[in-house]
Formats: sequence, C-alpha cells, structure tokens
Amino acid sequence: MSTLRSRSIEPVSGTAVTVDGIDAVLSSELSAIPSRYAVLADAAGATLAEPLAAAAALPVADTAAMDGFAVGGRGPRWRLLIGTCVAGRRSRIALADGEAVRISTGALAPAGATAVVRSEHAHIERIAGQATVVLAPGVPHRNDMRLRGESWSEGDELTPARVRVDAAVISVAQSAETPIAMVRGPLRADVLITGDEIRASGELAPGQVRDALGAALPLYLRHCDIGMGRLTRLPDDRTLLRTWFELDTDAELAITVGATGRGVADHLREVLAEIGARVIFDGVRMRPGGSHLVAELPDGRTLLALPGNPLAAIAATLVTGPALVRALTDRRDSPSLWGRIADAAAPASDLLRIVPARQVEGGVWRANGVAGTAHLANLLHADALALLPPGAGRGALVELLPLPR
Repeated sequence: MSTLRSRSIEPVSGTAVTVDGIDAVLSSELSAIPSRYAVLADAAGATLAEPLAAAAALPVADTAAMDGFAVGGRGPRWRLLIGTCVAGRRSRIALADGEAVRISTGALAPAGATAVVRSEHAHIERIAGQATVVLAPGVPHRNDMRLRGESWSEGDELTPARVRVDAAVISVAQSAETPIAMVRGPLRADVLITGDEIRASGELAPGQVRDALGAALPLYLRHCDIGMGRLTRLPDDRTLLRTWFELDTDAELAITVGATGRGVADHLREVLAEIGARVIFDGVRMRPGGSHLVAELPDGRTLLALPGNPLAAIAATLVTGPALVRALTDRRDSPSLWGRIADAAAPASDLLRIVPARQVEGGVWRANGVAGTAHLANLLHADALALLPPGAGRGALVELLPLPR
C-alpha cells in the first residue's frame, strides 16, 4: 500500500462534466493535502498555506538610493569630509550641519545625514582651500535616500495565502527575511504508460508505435506545477495494472496514460472498481481528451487517468492538471488567458473543441490546422490550446491554455 494517508471511501461511478465545471467538482470532492514548512527557494510551484509576512523592515535602516553624497542640513554647500560610506559596512562617520561625505548606492546613511544628493546633481569645488560639495545650479534639492521601512515594515503582509510560490514570491521572501514558510505542494505524480503497442526504445515490431509521451509529459506536468515521480510502462494487463496501484509511494498523484476507453484491452475502470476507488468524474465534454477521468484511490492519492493518444493526453493534462493543483493545494483561482480566434468556424458539434493555436500579428490567434491526436506535430509552432465552445465563429473570444516553452 502507499505510504500516503489512507481512509475508507465509498466506491461510486462518476459522471461526465464540462470543462467549466471541473474546478467546482474537484474543489467539492477533494481535500487539500497537509501543509508543511519549506524553504521557498526549493518550493517553486507550491502554494502558500499562510500569508507571507515580513520578518524585517526593508530597508532595515536609512540607505543611499544612488551614488553621491550624504549631507547634513539644507546646503547648498557642504564641507566634504575624508572617507566614504560603502554598502555592507557601518561607518563611524557622523555629520554635523553643513558637512558631507561620499556614499555609494545601498550604503547606510551616517549619523546626522539629512539627505543623499546624487553625484550628477552636485560637484566638488575648493572654497578657501576646503573641498566643498556644491549643489549644481538649477537643480532642486531632493533626497535620494531610502528611509527605513519605506518598502515594508516588520509584520506587514506581503502576499496573502493561497497564491503560487513563483520567482517573485521567493525573491520577496528573501528580502523580508522569511525564506521558510508554510506551503502545500508542489505535487508529485507517479506516471504509468500502458499499451502492448507502446515501445520506448529499440526497433519497432509490426504494430508497435514509439512512446511519444514518456519524455514529453514531464514537461507538460511541470507546466501545471506537478513534479514527476516514477515512470513505469506496462502492457495491457489487468493484474499488472492493479499491482501498480498498490505499490508503495509518497506521491500525491497517480497518473495513467491509456486504458480510458471502453475497448477489450481497457481494464482501468474494472480495476478501479476492484480496489474500491471513488470515481469523481468519468469523462469531460470536450474533444480531444474527453475520455479522461479523475478518481480518489483508497490510499488517499488522486488519480488522473489520461487517454492514450498524445494530443488527447496533453489536452486533458492542461485542462484538468491545474484544476487538481488548485483543489489539492487550496490555490486561489488564477486569471485566465483569453484571445480572439481568427478561424474558429467549426463543424456542427455539441462538444467543446480544443485546438492548437498560435498568436499572429495584431494579437489575434489562428488555429494550426486540423489536429491529429496520434502525435504532437501540431504543437510545434503553437503558443496555446484554444478552447472553442460549440458554435464558436470567426473572431470569437475564447479561453487559451498557454503551452510550456
């Protein structure tokens, strides 16, 4: 059995959902994983479980925003003292009214400093034999000093909970002396690719096809903030499939590729019923990728079962993967990307269509032709997957799922 939390669940058969309904179904049927303390620099793609608050003010003291002169008093002339205030060191220099000292960007302002005058606003003259900083003619007196707490004060909330840990969050946390915080995730998934005809390496036998997803799927999962655990390939064998579900793991997700159809070699639903899995939804009203499903396994993991055709699998991953991350890490909804599709005319259908699209001059989007599901060639020059609702016409405003670059 898995080393994850285990609880008794009632096996039920899920029903198909719409793309728009996936978030609501998952958020109501799945519980968020436990939170943990993590070094944020090592937790990109996780979700903050608590607001991020500053442990220290920024800046921690008055500092120079520009190279120039720290001055005492209004001037416009200041007697230049010997020495320089540099970043990273505390100076023993103290300024009296009418005195100045050289200062570098980021250096602590010396005691007695009332302002920092940037270099280009002043020059040095010798007046009565004394080096003197003189404000340039016509330059207004301004202060290029960053005051303590100007950016934030100790205890200030920098970002709320339920947001993604990205590069900006990591950087701000470092600046605020809060490099460790409570997070959920990032999620990790064990992946199983099934199919007697799938071959990863070596010469293809008659009827076999190359594994087109094993090397690419981790990139698409990472784009959804899902890390890759074990990758396993198995033939279409019911016993082996059940054994895979019972392997020990600490991954939060199980992802299968293939066996989501209802053919003679597709054993997934039978095995899920045998092990007592709870199917949350079985099918999404979309094409391609409509046969994918989500279930809760008896050991507490969540299963995302993807169809075997490569484009269908990627479409399902980009539609449902982020929704799983939102539900399992309690992430706040992120803004959607929308655009005008220049050629959305579609054959009559009551299903949402997913087509690769690229952005062209003028900001509009154009579909990459008729997409074949057996390969990802239509993604070679695509920027996103466009979600075309039934009846979408030329110039329709549609939701776009950005592709990893």
